[in-house]
Amino acid sequence: MAEQTTSYAVFHDEPFSELHGHASQAVVSADEQWIAVSSVLQGSSRVALFHAADLSCAHLLTFTMDAESIAFHPTLPLLVVGLDNYDEYRREGGLTLFEPGTGHRVDFADPAWGIEPVRWLDDRTLELTFFALHPDDEYTHLMSRATVVRDNWLGLTPDALDLTALYRTPLDPDGPSLYDDIPPAQPLLRELAERAGRTYDARGGVRAVAGLRDGRVLATRMHTAVECWAPDGSLLWSVPAPSASGGTRIELAADERTVRVAVSGPDSRTRTDFPLVATSDGTVLDRPSVPFSAALSARTDGVWAIRDTYDRSFGTEPPTPPNTRIFAADGTRLGGVQEPDRYDLVPLDVRRCPELLYGRRGREVIALDPTGTIETALFTVDAPLGRAVYTDDAAGPALLHGRTELVRRAFPSGEILWSRPLDSEVKDLDTHAGALYALCLDGTLVSCDTADGTFLGRRALPPYGPLSLHAAPDGTILVGTAAGQILRLPADSRPPTGPAGR
Repeated sequence: MAEQTTSYAVFHDEPFSELHGHASQAVVSADEQWIAVSSVLQGSSRVALFHAADLSCAHLLTFTMDAESIAFHPTLPLLVVGLDNYDEYRREGGLTLFEPGTGHRVDFADPAWGIEPVRWLDDRTLELTFFALHPDDEYTHLMSRATVVRDNWLGLTPDALDLTALYRTPLDPDGPSLYDDIPPAQPLLRELAERAGRTYDARGGVRAVAGLRDGRVLATRMHTAVECWAPDGSLLWSVPAPSASGGTRIELAADERTVRVAVSGPDSRTRTDFPLVATSDGTVLDRPSVPFSAALSARTDGVWAIRDTYDRSFGTEPPTPPNTRIFAADGTRLGGVQEPDRYDLVPLDVRRCPELLYGRRGREVIALDPTGTIETALFTVDAPLGRAVYTDDAAGPALLHGRTELVRRAFPSGEILWSRPLDSEVKDLDTHAGALYALCLDGTLVSCDTADGTFLGRRALPPYGPLSLHAAPDGTILVGTAAGQILRLPADSRPPTGPAGR
């Protein structure tokens, strides 16, 4: 089935949405017609070019290396991008030249050196700074600098420049900072947005989103534990977070009157809060906290648990017993489990499940009772489940889960009833009215029938960076993005049209 045309509405619609959330560097062309912004996320980089007049995106360049360093030519409509893979064992990089007016692009590779930063010294001279691994000391980096001089920089061909042949002057790695003259991106982008009559707060990263029965939407984002949006897209209330990372998980009570959120502290290794918030007005009813990093999981009756995720390679040990703690919905302590090797018992990320599910030694799936004293072995797996959601439909109770394929398992036996391969890794998934929705890292939303795996559709989403997914009670599909938008999409129409397929 071909990709469907995606119709959607947006909460928190801001400019520069095509970035991977945080902007690394922003520059403006000499004629002030173009804005270029770089952003990096987990080894994937984007450089977006916008029309300065209305902030619409004209070009989106993607890279598999870090592409933080960008610079416009002093007079020409020409952007240069420095590339560096930052690999500790096999450093490489490159240089890209792009002409936004014509779309002409040319790439030059360096198999042993990363390039950052890039600077124009004048309209003929481009300065490049190179980084490489020291052949005899893995903790030391080599640095050098080269210049490229040309009378004409437009319309270059792939054979116009050989980076490996440039004469390079060695630099002292402990010398002055190379980045002091590069201004931060956010103030410039806010100023450019104001000139165009827009606002830009750069508090993206919607790591969790949830729709309520009355059409309101809960979400987390940078500096925010949880916030609430009205159906018309206006912000109703917001609970600030103690750190830039904001909330990381939302667990909504069955009656939707309260929500429990996991929130990292200023130092994510030494504090995690789990505030209970009234959905009516954002009042914080309770704020339990632990002095280490911890993950939140819950079951449908409101019982919730935290698991110590403290990185033992940093600092001092947190209090050890127990490293899994279980609570009633109101925060009353019910029980816990202390594992000598805490990685022997890992919570599974399962949505809408009546049980607290854990993986024992990476293979056995167990249900843990609220006291933490009884483990019920359910089934074994050959590989991690990935994201999962519990359903109880016409075909019976089941776990639907996915990483690079979608799978339905009978619950609690774990028998695989069907599986469907995917073209991309699953970022998040949820179900509604017999449809399973999978948010994929390639920027698509795939859906199939929960009962038999019949393919329902694939929708291409805007390039805003998919982060989180929730199927609201009315069937609206909510997608949180790295850029900060919350997309509202209609549910897939059923029955499916066209053949089943990948």
